Amino acid sequence: MRNIIETAWQSSGALYHTIQSMSAACLSEDFPHLLPLARREHAQAVGLIREQSLLSMNKPAMLLASQLLGHTSSWLNPQNLATDLFRDSNNILRDIVNESGQDSSVSFFSDTMDYWAMLLAYLTDAQKLGDYGQNRSIGPLSAAGSCEPHPYSGISRDTVRLLADIGVLIFQYRKRMSTVKFLAEHDVDVFRAALREARRLERTLLAQHPPDLSRMKDPGDPKTPLKHLELINEAYRCTGLLQLYRVFPDLLNERYAPWDKDQLLRPLPSEAIPTIQERQTWLTKLAMHVLGILREIPFESRTRSAQPFIMVACSSELRRDPHHLRASNNMRGLDVQDSLVVDPASIEVARARKFVLSRLAAYTHILPLRKSRVISELIDQVWAALDGGDNDVYWLDVAYAKNLGTMMG
Repeated sequence: MRNIIETAWQSSGALYHTIQSMSAACLSEDFPHLLPLARREHAQAVGLIREQSLLSMNKPAMLLASQLLGHTSSWLNPQNLATDLFRDSNNILRDIVNESGQDSSVSFFSDTMDYWAMLLAYLTDAQKLGDYGQNRSIGPLSAAGSCEPHPYSGISRDTVRLLADIGVLIFQYRKRMSTVKFLAEHDVDVFRAALREARRLERTLLAQHPPDLSRMKDPGDPKTPLKHLELINEAYRCTGLLQLYRVFPDLLNERYAPWDKDQLLRPLPSEAIPTIQERQTWLTKLAMHVLGILREIPFESRTRSAQPFIMVACSSELRRDPHHLRASNNMRGLDVQDSLVVDPASIEVARARKFVLSRLAAYTHILPLRKSRVISELIDQVWAALDGGDNDVYWLDVAYAKNLGTMMG
């Protein structure tokens, strides 16, 4: 990416105006008069891409500009997911492959599209992603991953693709089932097909082998050793399982045993179907396990831009004990000593929530963009619903209903 920018930013108008837009957008939080400039530069870059993408002699520069614009459109308008730029980028990438075949730059751009798709898939209809899924022959899945970490997906190429597939499945399924008032046979067929696909994705995640760090090229950043990238991959993998088990509880029922992190990726058949409370507790433990992985990574690590998505995806499982909540809402019926008793599980959840809020606050100070506040608002809405007694709240539904979807990376 750096090589393309260094060699092409002066000769590519689209890339030049993209960089200008990004710079002005970053500064606009402290210097609001730069926001109109950022928007003008953004619009000019988009116009050049659409006018010249078919004729340009430097399509890699055009594609990089399109991808950067797509990722940073939320800097100007947090709710702008820029799915039109996603489709444009996918089309340019297809043209590059058709004209020049596969090379290292194609792999880089393909991995960028996969990461972008992962962020979009949980927030928008699959139709808005164009023919992305049909182009997955670009850069096939590999057993050990790419030998050089990617600026966005790190060493998690395969896991990111699986998370994108999970997002597409869940968004489509939740959207479809939310419209069902009276169950018809076709709705049952939709459920069964979705459950089959969810089971396939679960098995693929469980069968994954961690990337072999000995084959990976060290990025040379002392703040981001390969160990951090390995931890992010583990967090991604567990986050994918968390989403599947939340939306498709039958999958968790099939493998249920009291929480044991050492058995998470090596489940045995369930001996008994869990109660709703047992299932909720298990999911909360899994979410806190994921956040525990993030705790092992110092905030100074460059992986911090990958963490908001993971934290949001865990947020709707950070539920406090319902008995404690009822007691808090009925303080008049308790003496002071009883009211001060808080169960250990609720204390753990409170600590996990505090960690999420503190890390997001630090993220906002480093990258003070409007979208950071939208991410925080989404988490606040999720927790307010949980604390209000909504046991079925799911972050994706809240983002969709409250228009709080934004690029979380």
